[in-house]
Amino acid sequence: MNDTTNEQVRQWIKANAHPLDDLSALPAIIGDAAIVGIGETTRAAHEIDRLRLRMFQVMVDELGFRALAIKDGEIIGERLDDLVRGGGEDPEAVLAEAWPPWRTEETVAALEWIRSYNREHPDDPVRVFGTDAAGAQPYHYDAVVDYVRRTAPQRLDAIKALLAGPRSAHRVDEHIQRFRGAHPGRPFAEDARDAYDLVAALPEDEEREHVLRYAQAIVDHHSSSVAAGMDFAAWMRTVADTLLRRHRETGAKIAYWDGIAITANSHAMQVAIDADQRFTTAGGHLRERLGDRYLSMMIGFGEGEIHDGVRVPAPPADYAETALGTGESYYLDLRTPAPEEVARWLEGGGKVRVVPGVYDPAEDEKHHVVAESLQEWFDVVAYLPRITPTTVLESAG
Repeated sequence: MNDTTNEQVRQWIKANAHPLDDLSALPAIIGDAAIVGIGETTRAAHEIDRLRLRMFQVMVDELGFRALAIKDGEIIGERLDDLVRGGGEDPEAVLAEAWPPWRTEETVAALEWIRSYNREHPDDPVRVFGTDAAGAQPYHYDAVVDYVRRTAPQRLDAIKALLAGPRSAHRVDEHIQRFRGAHPGRPFAEDARDAYDLVAALPEDEEREHVLRYAQAIVDHHSSSVAAGMDFAAWMRTVADTLLRRHRETGAKIAYWDGIAITANSHAMQVAIDADQRFTTAGGHLRERLGDRYLSMMIGFGEGEIHDGVRVPAPPADYAETALGTGESYYLDLRTPAPEEVARWLEGGGKVRVVPGVYDPAEDEKHHVVAESLQEWFDVVAYLPRITPTTVLESAG
């Protein structure tokens, strides 16, 4: 995109955008949407998490949203739901076993706000649920190891060694371990299968079949991971089906927090981690089923810092964020009428920055997805000029 178009886009934004310190226009923009996908471009920014919570608070208070969907397993979702409805668990204790990006003080703040809201509205609570399958949990590993310790102590060291790698993926995802050069080498799915076979080869008794179900849960968890070659198309259908079923069964309006590669209304998404796969996103399936009652929102940013002192530079010239960057924080309804040149830019394709767990600032230009149409992918854009890191909980390391 040339500098003239960039400037026209910025002028249009300045004439139509709303400042982020005033969310009073948000309810009218969301309208009667039943599910709103709030997609972030990085999971490691304090400002993005804070804005996402502020938007959710408006949606709860003024639009009657009563459910929050997050990327995590069903079991963690149930524990978080119990917590926000007054259960006795400490938020950090639950988050210690949640998907690693949730293990932050910003997530604790969100849970505390929902719990406080529910305390004041016990007959009309906000619920929380996970969009993924249950997944393996720490007690699955513990049960397998304890069974081997009691029934075949001579195999104890072997089962511990086989499960050490798979266990570690609950602290740092396997594909991120590979990126960081910290992976032991052998795929965790193979270790998990060998652990299952070890237990299956033990003499049959009353308890073994029960423990084998736990061992199978570990196998399933690691066989469907990103590192093992996740089927993104199947996963996206499952996420969309989960959201639609929840909406249908409860009637609740749902805010859905995830990355833009999942929430965008796309039918040809590709992600750098597996560029050979091209798929319809969860947002694309939701738009097909709900029409304009599914609203797709992107929270983008210009530059800043994420964890471990990693600097994210200003976006390359051909990124959408370059045109979106006015120097101010704002949110904007992309369905707003626009001049011809701006309309062509909105309708056309473009690169959109994504900063994942495997981000390398030296190769910043590779960290993007390509939108077939910005206006189709996103109904609303929020923009932050600068970001700082989320605060990782001490229990998360």
